[in-house]
Amino acid sequence: MIYMVEMALIATDRRVEWDAWYLGHMHKLISIPGIHATQRFESLSESTSPFVALHQVDGPEVFTSDAYRAKAGPGGTGEWQHLMNNWYRNVFDGIAETPDVPLDGALIVVEDGAEAGFVPLQWMHSVGLDKSSERRAIGVVAHLDDARGLIGRKGVRVCKPLTPRLVEARV
Repeated sequence: MIYMVEMALIATDRRVEWDAWYLGHMHKLISIPGIHATQRFESLSESTSPFVALHQVDGPEVFTSDAYRAKAGPGGTGEWQHLMNNWYRNVFDGIAETPDVPLDGALIVVEDGAEAGFVPLQWMHSVGLDKSSERRAIGVVAHLDDARGLIGRKGVRVCKPLTPRLVEARV
């Protein structure tokens, strides 16, 4: 399943500090049982929630676990919780693993009813947390330049990777 987090940073003057904190947060997330991979993106398309993170999870039950509650969730964001808005957390079924989007590629996020032309899409259905989007698709474009024509298309977000895909350490 896919856990998709979307948000905006209010304290834009602290962007460098926030990016560093978020990378540490991603490492913390993949140490939690049931969370297997994570990658972070920034939308090049206009969006009220321009930052997107995709996390590969076993299911919605991860978010009620003691390990998750101790390390993550809204309470695990510390001072940043009040410096972000337009924050949405959704768990989607329909895709087992998060895609590995190359740093020179793009994640394409498509709302129900929109089209992304040439991009192969995988559709997902919301099964947990906010359920702010009932149905949504994601796709990957290997080279960001190939997706620039989608920027501005209604219901489509072109997102550039901010980090590589991080995966849990397997013992």
